[in-house]
Amino acid sequence: MACSPLSAQSVPSVNLSGVVIRPYATDQLDVGGFAGSAPTPMGTGARGARLRNGVRVTIHNQVEIGAIWDFGPAPNGQMRLFEGQVSYVGLKHFVFTAGIFKPSFGLESMQAQGDTIFVERSSISTITRNLATGIERQAVQAETYGRRYHFAISATAGTAGPGDNGNQRGMAFRLVGLPVRTHSLLVHLGISGEWVFRPASVPGESPALSFGDSPEINPGTVSQYLHTGQIRADSAGAFGAEAAVAWKRLLFQGEGYDIHVNSRANGTGYGRQLDFHGWYGDVAYTINGRPRAWKGRSAAFSSPSCDTKQHVLCHGYGVLEVAARYSQADLQSAPVYGGDQKTVSLGVNWWPTDIIRMTLQYEYGRIAGGRDPEHFHGVMSLFQVKF
Repeated sequence: MACSPLSAQSVPSVNLSGVVIRPYATDQLDVGGFAGSAPTPMGTGARGARLRNGVRVTIHNQVEIGAIWDFGPAPNGQMRLFEGQVSYVGLKHFVFTAGIFKPSFGLESMQAQGDTIFVERSSISTITRNLATGIERQAVQAETYGRRYHFAISATAGTAGPGDNGNQRGMAFRLVGLPVRTHSLLVHLGISGEWVFRPASVPGESPALSFGDSPEINPGTVSQYLHTGQIRADSAGAFGAEAAVAWKRLLFQGEGYDIHVNSRANGTGYGRQLDFHGWYGDVAYTINGRPRAWKGRSAAFSSPSCDTKQHVLCHGYGVLEVAARYSQADLQSAPVYGGDQKTVSLGVNWWPTDIIRMTLQYEYGRIAGGRDPEHFHGVMSLFQVKF
């Protein structure tokens, strides 16, 4: 038996004759809330938003196994299996995966939660990926990737654990290429699509889908003001494009999606195609340290890291990043009025060590046209341990 370092971090991995066991953790504490909101006070709070712990195992560089449990959000969250998957990686540049995992879909979605630029993803990213992909998804996937490309196709079902969507059936794909990749400039272009051809249903009721999200910070006190309610549907899909430009320490990133729902006729006048849409754009600048790096396996960007061999207080004060984001998610399509949300976010990220991150984020948003029009100012802090 041998112990070896896990990347550049102080967390060890264990090697048992070619079987490498790596501990995994993404534990986050969110504290904050809404300093001002109207007409409904949204409140402030603190919660363990994500408490994901487990192991990832590599067997003779041929097979990868993930076993991770999500103990959050805490308190009063619904604990469940976050990842339970097996992948065959013995064929160079190919990966074949089955089980419970996150299929490849969208740029922001494929950034690991601990690597996202802001505390939460943009609402349009969350809404679209939750249709047929996203975390805790029962799926099978084939993917191929290299230094300048990534392609994945998957067949998906429901999510793990409690819920009523186990009988859902869908599929998804993602294609990404890097037309430019030099020492100082990287251009990322991609498209993603997903289609649910059998929406979930409970016994005795018609198949239905719903779309919604909390404001892009969530102290655990917030309802989904952006929400369509249940829509009886025969099928639905989301399709969109993603782009990013990384130039030295600067990263521009954005995505746009259209959502199409073939709704069933009912007493409220449905029975038509409903169309929702949204987009976001953000910019991040690494003040010191090594900027975000592109990873072919996920076709997404990692967190910044120290550009020296120091792993505590890089250059004396840690790795710093500042960022800004604008996003829109429009769930208005007559006769469904789920709201039109626009938000502006500003954030500062600090990594005093490789595995610890602290974030301070300000957000202003408006939700118009829905059942509960709102506007709000919010501040959220994040403390994270990730390895």
